[in-house]
Amino acid sequence: MRHLVTQFDTAVTRHVVELPASLHPFFLAVTALGSPVATMTVGAVIAGWGYFHANLRLAYSGAFVWLTLGVGSIIKLIVARARPNTAYAAHLLFDTNSFPSGHTSGSTIAYGLLAYLAWHLLPQPYSTIAVVLLLFLIALIGISRIYLGAHFPSDVIAGWLLGAVALCIVIFVLRPLT
Repeated sequence: MRHLVTQFDTAVTRHVVELPASLHPFFLAVTALGSPVATMTVGAVIAGWGYFHANLRLAYSGAFVWLTLGVGSIIKLIVARARPNTAYAAHLLFDTNSFPSGHTSGSTIAYGLLAYLAWHLLPQPYSTIAVVLLLFLIALIGISRIYLGAHFPSDVIAGWLLGAVALCIVIFVLRPLT
């Protein structure tokens, strides 16, 4: 199984890093939008909005962004997968493990929650435009982590899955808009 994951990671990484070098500044900006600081800020704003508008379900939903990042950090410690051997990974501010991608899981829950709220609260066509843009951003953040050399593709997929599971819990269990 490990051999198949390595083959998959190698093949996907090869294609992603073939993207033009001129995209490097763009992917640096995109990856910043997926940083824990950015996604935790989104979560805090949603939680604060819910709290001050007497919607505790919405407040808990915003806090779930933070919880998701915490769960991802625990998984990183348990799995203890080293990051790719790249210059970008070697110069990261914090030396953390690779699996799952925190940027990807955090952006999936944070921007996914924003997409859910936009879908239900904005009029058409603005809701559709917001959802498409936010989903595109989530995808780009994951790709940026591979392009920059911070993660293997399987780390990014695991981040998307963790974030998606958390988002499903928020939408179907917490139900922030009821």
